Amino acid sequence: MSHINNFFVKEPVWREVNRCSLSAIPPGLVSWLLEPNSLTQRLKNSFSAPFSVRLEGQGLAKPFLADARQLKQRHQCHALIREVRLEVGEKPLVFARSTLSQKTAHALNELTHLGNKPLGEVIFAYPNLQRLSLDIAKINVNQLKQGIRESIAEQGFIWGRRNTYQINQHVFIVSEFFLPAMYQQ
Repeated sequence: MSHINNFFVKEPVWREVNRCSLSAIPPGLVSWLLEPNSLTQRLKNSFSAPFSVRLEGQGLAKPFLADARQLKQRHQCHALIREVRLEVGEKPLVFARSTLSQKTAHALNELTHLGNKPLGEVIFAYPNLQRLSLDIAKINVNQLKQGIRESIAEQGFIWGRRNTYQINQHVFIVSEFFLPAMYQQ
């Protein structure tokens, strides 16, 4: 089994969105964190430069402890982890991590072989996609691996959101982390 974690030295601490003070979040970022529809589509609609996905890693690995709890599975059980960078004009704006239990990966096989294709294009095509919960995290620069630290310049932290989705009774997580270049324009 591989170890898939290209972004963090310490996993994020999530809080339910209704327990967060939105006034503490940079104003240009709030609507991105709360976006109910496809982040992929919104990025494509919001920027004129070409959108692309860069696969950083994918494989069976232990999920983050908080994600295992959210999926109601034991932390020791491996899940399918996929990490990508969402780029506009070859500039990374978001990094994302999806976590699917092995059962969900088997049932939703079309989510397991995406390569550089955006996950959002696939899941938002399902008419019965439901967002079960939305969590927010403020991530200190010390929680991030060096490559990500370099991309956030002088910022001491970044913000992320964790969506728990369900398709046909199969639950999975999509976590997205917003780099300051995206909302400080």
